[in-house]
Amino acid sequence: MVQRVQICKNLYSAMKKLIPFVALALILSAQSSAQKKQTKAPSITKIELSPAKWAFQEGKVEFTSYKDRPVMKLAPRSGQVVLKDLIFKDGTIEYDVEPASSEFADAIYFHRKDEKEQEIVYLRVAKIGNPFANDGIQYCPYFSGVNMWDMYPQYQAPVPAKAGEWNHIKLVISGKQMRVFVNKELTLEVPKLEGREAAGSIAFEGSSYISNVEIKPGETEGLAPDEGADLTRHEANYIRKWAVTKPALLAPGTEPTIATEFPKNESFTEKPQAERGGLINLTREFGGNEKRRIVWLKTTITAMEPLKTNLQLGFSDEIWVYVNDQITYTDKNIFMQNMKKYPDGRLSVQNGSVALKLKQGANDLLIGVANDFYGWGIIARLESTEGITGIEAYKAPAKIAIENIDLYPGVYATKDSSLKLTFTKRDDDLIVQVNNRDQIPLTYAGNHIFKVERLSVELKFTPGDKKVTLKENNNETELFRQ
Repeated sequence: MVQRVQICKNLYSAMKKLIPFVALALILSAQSSAQKKQTKAPSITKIELSPAKWAFQEGKVEFTSYKDRPVMKLAPRSGQVVLKDLIFKDGTIEYDVEPASSEFADAIYFHRKDEKEQEIVYLRVAKIGNPFANDGIQYCPYFSGVNMWDMYPQYQAPVPAKAGEWNHIKLVISGKQMRVFVNKELTLEVPKLEGREAAGSIAFEGSSYISNVEIKPGETEGLAPDEGADLTRHEANYIRKWAVTKPALLAPGTEPTIATEFPKNESFTEKPQAERGGLINLTREFGGNEKRRIVWLKTTITAMEPLKTNLQLGFSDEIWVYVNDQITYTDKNIFMQNMKKYPDGRLSVQNGSVALKLKQGANDLLIGVANDFYGWGIIARLESTEGITGIEAYKAPAKIAIENIDLYPGVYATKDSSLKLTFTKRDDDLIVQVNNRDQIPLTYAGNHIFKVERLSVELKFTPGDKKVTLKENNNETELFRQ
């Protein structure tokens, strides 16, 4: 027993002597590890300016020397010059650029899937040197090949660049955010990158000299990857809930102000997601337009009592506003036809304003938006929400199936033949044509009664008498089947 106790004492004594050495080893190991982390160099890729590294149009790019440094010289209308074999997501892109002519812009693309889906930062060359040109530099995404410059005016700023000199550009991209530095000055902050691609290739475009291209993947300088604050998000004034129709062609020069041209209730099938600032981005939903197209948006505003409030509107390019089926406002924001709204044809809630007269209860706000030039969309904001109890996307009433629809088609006329109505069946609907003119879809109300949406018109059939009674503004007209 005494011997066992002595052995334990010896072991304990030996362990006490070892502990300082073990602790020292752990400390040295930790310091070594920390030192390695601190001294680990960032992954910097200095991009070679040679034909093998870039994809470009023949004759549009020259790899040469300029001002004692190797450069990539882009010719006017160069098209995109794409860096090969590199997919960029997050990190830093740096390069030097000197504009070579008065071409409109010098651009860098990133998160580039192709020329239709990408993001861009570009200098407007003519604005270089003007400290008060708020559009000197811009960021925007491309959707379906559409440059969205006119939809995101908040992502513009004066640019501290100089003509005839090297200008150092740095993009820091982290998740949803980006900072742009020009000549070491923070020039543009983007709290939310709007593109649909989170990673992609890098490209340059525009007549210029490009030098010292460096890519640092993962080096985000502490910029948070989550999107920044949207200061409008807390405002209930913005109308964010809409039901939307699919786009339809609208002939040049025509105005959708005839009730028969309005969409049927059941055609409001889309429910777009509002973006920052209440923007309903129709390009993101439906793409751009080479021909004039129109969509209709509808929402229901509920008021506790009759009231008036101003509706502030941003729109691109044309707009028609109806409240409870009454035309209330129409306007145009067309850049190319010198019909530009402030700010310079861009979409902004400052584009226009109209006084709304709301009744007690539910009010239908119907807005048509047409476009054939770059991006299209709408922002709608109530100046005051006093007395408003609800804003909800329009919900069409349930459609009543037409019973015995074959009872109704045919030609009906007044006894003096001054009015002729031709009823035809189209799929499961009934259509009326007035005196061989416009065809008007009818809404079935049950009990042989049909109505024309948004007009005080009712048609009541009496099949046994082969008769239809037209009721309009308290007047009745009888027509008989021919």
